[in-house]
Amino acid sequence: MTISEICIKRPVFATVLNLILMVIGIMGLNYLDTRFLPNFESHHLTVTTSYPGASAPLVETSITTPLEDAISGIEGIDTLSSTSSQNVSQIEVALKDGADIDQVMNKVRTQIENARSRLPSSVLPPDVEVRNPGSGELMDIGVVDSSMALPAIRDYLQRYVIKDIQQVQGVSNVNIAGANEYILRINLDPKKMSARRVTLDDVQQAVNNSNIELPAGKIKGMSFDFPITAVTKINTAQEFNAIVVKQEGTNSIFVRDIGHAEITPDPSSDSVVRINNQPGILLSINGTDDANPIDTAKRIMHLLTKLKDQQPFGMSMVVAYDQSDFMKQSIHEVYLSIVFAIVCVLMVIYAFLGHLRSVSIPIVTIPICLLAMFGVMYFMGFTINIITLLALVLSIGLVVDDAIVMLENIHRHIEKGEKPMIAAIKGSKEITFAVVAMTLTLAAVYAPVGFVHGKISAIFKPFAFTLAGAVIISGFVALTLSPVMCSRLLKSHTSHTPYLIFLNRFFETLASNYQRALNFLLNKRYLVMITMVFIIVGGVFLLRSIPNGFMPEEDMGLVIGQVSTPSGANIQYIADHTKSVANLLNEEPGVQSVVSIADTSQQSFNVSFAILKPFDQRSQSAQQIANEVNQRINTISGLNAFAFSLSMGGGSMKHQVEFDITANKTYRQLYDISKNLVDALKKYPGLKQVESNLTFDSQQYEVHINRDLAAQLNVSVSSIDNEIAAMLGGIKISTIDVEGQSYDVYMMGYDRYWKNLDGLNDFFVTSSTNQLVPLSNVVTVKPVLSQTSLTHYDRQRSATIDAQLGEGYRLGEVVNYLEKSLPQMLPNGAHYAFEGMSKNIADSNSSMGLIFVLALVFIYLVLSAQFESFLDPFVILFAVPFSVIGALLALKLINGSINIYTIVGLVTLIGLIAKHGILITQFTNELREKGVELKAALVQAATIRLRPILMTTAAMVFGAMPLIFASGASAVSRQQIGAVLISGLLFGTFFSLVLVPVTYLYVDQCRQKLRRK
Repeated sequence: MTISEICIKRPVFATVLNLILMVIGIMGLNYLDTRFLPNFESHHLTVTTSYPGASAPLVETSITTPLEDAISGIEGIDTLSSTSSQNVSQIEVALKDGADIDQVMNKVRTQIENARSRLPSSVLPPDVEVRNPGSGELMDIGVVDSSMALPAIRDYLQRYVIKDIQQVQGVSNVNIAGANEYILRINLDPKKMSARRVTLDDVQQAVNNSNIELPAGKIKGMSFDFPITAVTKINTAQEFNAIVVKQEGTNSIFVRDIGHAEITPDPSSDSVVRINNQPGILLSINGTDDANPIDTAKRIMHLLTKLKDQQPFGMSMVVAYDQSDFMKQSIHEVYLSIVFAIVCVLMVIYAFLGHLRSVSIPIVTIPICLLAMFGVMYFMGFTINIITLLALVLSIGLVVDDAIVMLENIHRHIEKGEKPMIAAIKGSKEITFAVVAMTLTLAAVYAPVGFVHGKISAIFKPFAFTLAGAVIISGFVALTLSPVMCSRLLKSHTSHTPYLIFLNRFFETLASNYQRALNFLLNKRYLVMITMVFIIVGGVFLLRSIPNGFMPEEDMGLVIGQVSTPSGANIQYIADHTKSVANLLNEEPGVQSVVSIADTSQQSFNVSFAILKPFDQRSQSAQQIANEVNQRINTISGLNAFAFSLSMGGGSMKHQVEFDITANKTYRQLYDISKNLVDALKKYPGLKQVESNLTFDSQQYEVHINRDLAAQLNVSVSSIDNEIAAMLGGIKISTIDVEGQSYDVYMMGYDRYWKNLDGLNDFFVTSSTNQLVPLSNVVTVKPVLSQTSLTHYDRQRSATIDAQLGEGYRLGEVVNYLEKSLPQMLPNGAHYAFEGMSKNIADSNSSMGLIFVLALVFIYLVLSAQFESFLDPFVILFAVPFSVIGALLALKLINGSINIYTIVGLVTLIGLIAKHGILITQFTNELREKGVELKAALVQAATIRLRPILMTTAAMVFGAMPLIFASGASAVSRQQIGAVLISGLLFGTFFSLVLVPVTYLYVDQCRQKLRRK
């Protein structure tokens, strides 16, 4: 007795089983989180170390290399990349998949602490932080106030806004740009210091002795204790000016005698932010790795609403960019697709069945499976995101397949005159094997996902397992509830409406014509096979013409204008150029707001970015707007900039294409290699703005110490270094608290000593015998052209090549070109490694191909086990390549690419098309067991299964139809997967009806020949 027969005889039992699935799904739905994409467990650590006053080469040799050597052997680390620039070393540690982030971080901190003794004494303690590239920037908030100075705005934000934002659940940190924070700066005059014989050590020691806060004890009274605190902490510039630096007899030398203390913006770097052409401050809010961007954005907006009533009059906070807007629009569009898909599937089922009683049987499957899928998602640890919602859309046309097959087979028995109860038992028993085979086959096609790691697995797994869960649940419903409903709802003598009469005649005519055509093709099967060979050859050329990608290139409503400036350019030069690009962006009718960022400390990240109007309020795509801006940029002499659209498949806010060149050579030799490579790549039209970060165009000055003379004068090298670092770079010596806000205290030379090198003549160093020696006596200064930053990749010296995409080119085809060309362009001993989205594409190319091949292997093995044959699965799957060709043709027509979304569709096609082959092959085998002749069995089986095959195909095609007509946010992704499924299903269904019988005949003839031997 089959499970279907048990359920037919116990309808309440069957109903309860399916209700339990729905209840579990509803409970799971209440606990599911909502995100845009599945969470990427791609943890990185960053090790940032400050070395004030140090040049890039000094930072590399003194900081970066020792720290890399210390942490490189830690288990769990995948790659190390570092940048050594003036004053700062930053090492990025990428972890392997599955590595324990906390354990690796503790080991990194331990190794760094052990290496501290090998670092210069003036180096600040290294800072180790966790960074997840998947979290990214959630929101940018622009702050403007024409009545308040920018540093004062920044100070207000640090006191009253940023701390509150950082406490919001889901927020990792808040970066601020547009003005430097306040410091207490002690300006020192070296002439006055030498006249009074005051050294830097005297100043630092005096400040530290005068700016402390310690408990002084307590008084014990009769009934109460009274704590005593000595007020030794000073907090104002006036108090610092009054510090006694040195005592000479009865004469005191104060800070004001050798300089001047003031609270002023930090002069070490400059940044300028303009928000809609107004000077302002930009707060960039980053999320935690497990943050829900949509919910986090809601919390931030709620906080800003509360803070609005407290902010100073005239201050305005505007959301310059909100990543969650695109996410919410995308998810909303997919929800609409689900609704339209349900409507389409209902219409198709009714059109094929023509009777509401019959229609209700497969329709009931939809809510049961959709709700039960939420339970599957909950137990698998998934979230509601754009990927799992797409699985829901596709499942709508898929989950009714098994119920339709069951219904059609039982209905066929009723049409023969059998009673509904008997027909349900007989029909369900006949079709049980086919339903189980189809269910397991389609579920098994996703098994290879478990063998893939990284981002492609993080995206593919939620889709695959959600859809596989829906298929298994639909098979369960088809074997339990559908037979019960058939036995109760279908009638033996139903009156035929005119539409039903027309429908039956239509399918009878169609079946008759198909039967004649199939007989002809079976007799001319060699012509069929020759035609198939030509189609396969054409498919190979078609495959080669379609570019690869990681994600579809979506219009995210953001256009970036990146500005390149010469090394050493000052803030005014950079700000003028970013403003020029911002003005060009503002002139575009589709632009809503523009933000420009100029920063001397990050010359590779000087940009103007435009937030575009909603999709229904603009006629141009983001890329079209970028192309227009580039045309106008080319007309402005001296402006080196490039505009591009930010998309899920197109790089970052910095560069669209990025890779590292490594070689065990000097930086000068590496510079020659990178320069030749840049010159060669500029000839390739797929790349624009090709640049190398390794340049020798930064005007710098080297201070050379006359070590022999310094030794004779008893002057140490460290005292010379400290003098230059303090007077020209500044040294942090203390901190102060002003109304709850902490400021750093620096001692440095007056601004006039920062203007040129003549001030070095006024500097003095103290010898070990307490003699003041003019600095100019022991050093000489030479101008040199050097590098602004030095990079390493996996501990080797490297040069980073970055570029933008040429108009009309896609990232996938450019990466493919580079993979073929770079090995020929680079000399022996030089290697390359992709970064960013380019790395994702390069890594995913092999993974996506592996998934597809393994899916075929798995489904073949599962079918072999089910049919107890290694030949029948070959017959069943023979139409799959032609289905794929149809899908590729659709991609070509819509200018799509082979990416994670389309691979999902192609893998799904394997299971869908295999279902058609299962229906024909399984019924043919049954007829042959009854003694029917081979060719007659093939024709009869294919003809009888024609209607359910067309019905299931139509349900799936119309269920996916809302995807192909998608618009708005994330439309490209839905259009591409919709095109793959619809075209692939249409081609696959046609070739299944033709090729499965023809292939079965050929295979059987081969089988008979083998048996005779």
